[in-house]
Amino acid sequence: MTLFLRFYLFISFLYKEKTFQWIDDSETAPFKQYSEMDRKQIAQQASLLKDKADLLNLLNLIKKAEMEDLGLDSSKYHPFSEKQLNFYCNPKHTFHRYRQFKIKKKSGGVRQITAPRTRSFMMMLSAVNQLFRSMYTPSEYAMGFTDGRSVVTNASAHVGMDYILNIDLKDFFPSIHQARVWKRLQVPPFKFNQPVANLLAGLCCMKECREDEKGNKKDVYVLPQGAPTSPIITNMICDRLDFYLSRLAKRFNMNYSRYADDITFSSMRYVYSKQGKFMLELERIIRKQGFTINEAKTRLQKRGDRQEVTGIIVSEKLNVTQKYVRDIRNILYMWDRYGYNVAYGKFFPKYKEEKGHVKKGNPDLINVIDGKLMYLKMVKGDDDSVYTRLYAKFQKLVNKDSIAEKTNSKGVTYLETKGIAEFEKKNSTTVTFAISKKGKHYAYFMLNDKKMLVTVNKSLTIAEEQNKDVLAISSCRGKEGKPFWLIHRKDKVMVPPPPKVDVDELNAELDLLLNA
Repeated sequence: MTLFLRFYLFISFLYKEKTFQWIDDSETAPFKQYSEMDRKQIAQQASLLKDKADLLNLLNLIKKAEMEDLGLDSSKYHPFSEKQLNFYCNPKHTFHRYRQFKIKKKSGGVRQITAPRTRSFMMMLSAVNQLFRSMYTPSEYAMGFTDGRSVVTNASAHVGMDYILNIDLKDFFPSIHQARVWKRLQVPPFKFNQPVANLLAGLCCMKECREDEKGNKKDVYVLPQGAPTSPIITNMICDRLDFYLSRLAKRFNMNYSRYADDITFSSMRYVYSKQGKFMLELERIIRKQGFTINEAKTRLQKRGDRQEVTGIIVSEKLNVTQKYVRDIRNILYMWDRYGYNVAYGKFFPKYKEEKGHVKKGNPDLINVIDGKLMYLKMVKGDDDSVYTRLYAKFQKLVNKDSIAEKTNSKGVTYLETKGIAEFEKKNSTTVTFAISKKGKHYAYFMLNDKKMLVTVNKSLTIAEEQNKDVLAISSCRGKEGKPFWLIHRKDKVMVPPPPKVDVDELNAELDLLLNA
């Protein structure tokens, strides 16, 4: 496979992500920021909810406000109906409310995700999520799924300690049953009556069939991992857990924080004996609160070792790994010396191997590097010398590859162009032209058993499509940065020819960098 083709695969793979997996979702995609007045208004109306009609009215007000804030056409606003609310609040309607899929875990195995199946249900849950957020603030020890806190604030509580204990809660989301959600919604700060609590708990939970050790099947109603309401509900349910674990930490002069199901304690003295008072009480509290410790992920880190909390080094100060910085530096070096295409071609396979277990689709290299730099800035600060040097280099390269000579009047940048015949020969593939059901001409080719779609220039005639000798294929980037393939006449677009590269020298140097 040529570097040209490998380059496009990498761009396409990265584009849909906008950021690297290393950045936690709650940081890269922050919750919508409502003004304080908006929150107060929602909270005030929520406190007056008496029945289904009141709830439906409030959810529609939130939905309409959301559309207005996004600048959407208000004439396209369609309120939720009572029929929809009746259907969606019944957790027995699992199939028609949720779709389930599995993603690979980096550590091996798979994780099942349960996400809303329809757009209307997703929008209704998003409105419910805004309702909850207007009334509830997580405990000071909860660092995930809340404004102003992140993996960085979580790690900051444990910098420079002699001992750090990391604990993971097993099957965190599905271990929370609907009955717990229902009860939680009837106490402060919500204090909903039973009918309203029934509706909200039903909306936020789903039916799941489980089999016990004897093979008996039983339906349970639990929190789905993948619904927009589930993260904040876990914090709501864990308020008591945070209360008891923080008291335990103070009793033993320790620090405590929780990021979702990731619990961390740190101290300057050793209190972690398996049969010691601290560990026995810790296990008792977690068990009493309805959770189970995942023993396989429990680890004790001592001073002198590389101590990490939610992926951030906390041994002496907040930091990322040397490998993390080296990866950024190496890819920028390749881009600078050999060009954007070569940088993509070499790093796509590595990115696919490391992130393919969670990342789907085709990414954009610029977005990947930008995301990594954002994370570096978040951890080390915007005045850190390592960050400022790498960011300056990145901006220089972005500006260099955005020169006018490569971009047409419509804002499309032509990164590289080859004749179709040459393209097919060098990449052992065949470009096939086709017509969609709507009569639109397009093309495709197979790459690593993946079907790659290609846009066909509208000015091409049928005769030209049948004569590949007069056609070229370009890897392009649209005005918004989206990568795509384009077939056109060879004389249609003029792109500066790529510099000649000594392949042997290239591979030797890049292999050295990648193995560093």
